[in-house]
Amino acid sequence: MKISITGTNTIKQKGFTLIEVVFVLALFLIIIGVTISIFLSIVRHQKRILVEQELLNQGSYAFEYMSKALRMAVKDNDGSCLGGSGKIYLLTHCLNGTLDACQGIKFINQSDGNACQEFFLDDTTDPANPALSEIKNASSAQHLLSDAFEIKHAKFIINGDQTLHEIGGQDASQPRVTVLLDLKTKDINDPQEKIIQTTVSIRNLNIP
Repeated sequence: MKISITGTNTIKQKGFTLIEVVFVLALFLIIIGVTISIFLSIVRHQKRILVEQELLNQGSYAFEYMSKALRMAVKDNDGSCLGGSGKIYLLTHCLNGTLDACQGIKFINQSDGNACQEFFLDDTTDPANPALSEIKNASSAQHLLSDAFEIKHAKFIINGDQTLHEIGGQDASQPRVTVLLDLKTKDINDPQEKIIQTTVSIRNLNIP
């Protein structure tokens, strides 16, 4: 048998052109860029949520701690703590004398061995970084919140009246204290701020 081969078999090899390579690389870089952007956005959002949660946790702790103490306030029978017998609450660190709200409150805490206790915004030790502090029995001030947070404002108001700076056992109304805090994180790139307010009343009835 004879086999004749006519013509020539040629094998053609086809590669990628430069334009195709550039297009694929550009598409790949776009996909990588979008993916990284989405990932960074998720990380920033998660960080924001964690900071906001920590801010709320710190604020809740401070309010719970102060509220528990303020509810247990009793009359200062001899005036050794509040400067007058029969007083229950005395506002301190008042702005503009008696013309504005006060940034501190002083009382006798029955649940803490009748300690003379004061909560106040300390803006004298470090004016650039005011701190929510407490003093017990004339001891050194202790901060209630982390230094990672800034206290923009702190107000203590008795019976909803900013001009009322003290209340005693002779008053017919049941004393109530409103506490307002404006908390802010110190992150200059993405600051978080929360304004928290609560009102508490003494546990025992105020009977003149």
